[in-house]
Amino acid sequence: MHIIQSPLFDFEAFIAKKGNDRLAMVLEALPAEGLISALEREHWTGRKGYSVRGMWSALIAGLLHQAHSLADVVRLLERDKDIRIVCGFSKDNIPSQDALGRFLKKLVGHADLLEKCFADLVKEARQLLPGFGAKLAVDSTDIKAYSNGHRQNSSDKDARWGAKGAGHHSGPAKGDKQRDPYYWFGYKLHLVVDALYELPVSFELTPANESDTTHMEALLEESGR
Repeated sequence: MHIIQSPLFDFEAFIAKKGNDRLAMVLEALPAEGLISALEREHWTGRKGYSVRGMWSALIAGLLHQAHSLADVVRLLERDKDIRIVCGFSKDNIPSQDALGRFLKKLVGHADLLEKCFADLVKEARQLLPGFGAKLAVDSTDIKAYSNGHRQNSSDKDARWGAKGAGHHSGPAKGDKQRDPYYWFGYKLHLVVDALYELPVSFELTPANESDTTHMEALLEESGR
């Protein structure tokens, strides 16, 4: 299915839509033609019938439907005919988890084009949304690696252990509850978000042990502040 690029959609209209209509709106709004063209110029080793555009659409569908793994994306395609149609897959030709994984690795190899997609969306948001970027909030969130961090030789060489909520080293103040520390093995997504529209303005992905303050100044500069 060929998706024609169009301006960012109206969010109220997006909320009113259901199922594959939402997916179509998002695919139309994403400025991903440069990325898709670059991937199509490469030798695609997937099974015949797995187009670059279809694989990209399947991953976006997984994000919209809060799939937690590539296996969840496969199950989504298996049970939802409308989403399969938007992605261009038939019931007997659904990409496997391994095929999606190979495609995801190809995407990672084009991080510069993925970041350009994000930057183009932010630029368009500044033009369409009054006051976008005027009031910013900063935060970070954890991303767990699909790897065992307790093994001596982890399969994910870039992931690290991170911790949050370590509490007060000198003891909690009166009325303040001591928080148990939370640990995870993986990465940390540092975000600058528009406080009014609750949309990201800039981001950086680092190993989980990287401090928020180390990256905040550069992210704020990138956000135009």
